[in-house]
Amino acid sequence: MKMILFVLSLALAQPASAQAPRQHPALAEFDTRGLDEMRARVQAVVSRPADLSPEKVAAFGKARLAAEGGDSAAQLELAQMLHEGEGTPRDYDAGLAWMKKSAEGGHGPAQAFLGVALTLGQGMAVDRRLGEYWSRKGAAQGVELANFTVAMHFENIHSSPEEQAHALHWLKFYAENGFIPAYNEIGYRLMMTAKDEAQRQEAFSWYMLAAKALDPPGLNNVAYSYEVGQGVQQSDEAALGWYELAAIAKSPPGQTGFARLLEQGRGGPTRQGPAPQPFELYLLAAKQGDEEAMQRLVQVFENGELGQPASPMRAALWREKLRVAPAP
Repeated sequence: MKMILFVLSLALAQPASAQAPRQHPALAEFDTRGLDEMRARVQAVVSRPADLSPEKVAAFGKARLAAEGGDSAAQLELAQMLHEGEGTPRDYDAGLAWMKKSAEGGHGPAQAFLGVALTLGQGMAVDRRLGEYWSRKGAAQGVELANFTVAMHFENIHSSPEEQAHALHWLKFYAENGFIPAYNEIGYRLMMTAKDEAQRQEAFSWYMLAAKALDPPGLNNVAYSYEVGQGVQQSDEAALGWYELAAIAKSPPGQTGFARLLEQGRGGPTRQGPAPQPFELYLLAAKQGDEEAMQRLVQVFENGELGQPASPMRAALWREKLRVAPAP
């Protein structure tokens, strides 16, 4: 009797101890633990009190005298001191004004900094046309930062062969110095201009360098290369695996590619967790602006697919989001 009761108690206890179904990590939200602490440290640096020590105040006065006298290098130094609060209270607007004055005076580093600020909207409104103008001015003087900005943002596969060569030179320079996003950028440019399989294989090798560093665009491009057999032998299994990693890394094209292969039943089982529903992945990617995902959601709600009921209203919503989506 005791044995029967013991076995019965184990049977009754089993459901309570069973683990809940595991969620695929591609569907998990970003783990933001530690971000608040990191933001606080950054803010502490940005908002630290101005250094008004006698030495810094004297250095600021010296730089100001030289800047007002027309010394363009001193003008940039003064701009940086105003920005950092060295020897003076912080004044970002005045700092930008002196940076512009230095750039207009022909100082290459100031032109490079101003080009980046305008291109990325650092302390001012984004103006890519002016950003390109000042970046190219700095690049013409051999400033590395300006050369890199031009290569990353303004010289692309549609540029002249000379400009493409300039861009690749500087991208490779930064790649060789460990700047991971340059790996994928080089691969993309080489792939888009490749004339034969050897050049496509070279491009793929750069994608792989980026992917092995867990760069999300690199993960996605390795996956796509395997999917279509571009620079590497076609393999649905490899494509699915790399798309899965790209989706976990929160790459919207990776989420879409992962969903597409799952929907089509290509590539076999997932590796990192139970296969998520393609609709959930499309939705994640669409919310981040991926056009292919938005197009698929329009079809889903028009036709009632992927387990979703037909909904002309939701189809129209995604069609409108697609229409106003910014150009890539």
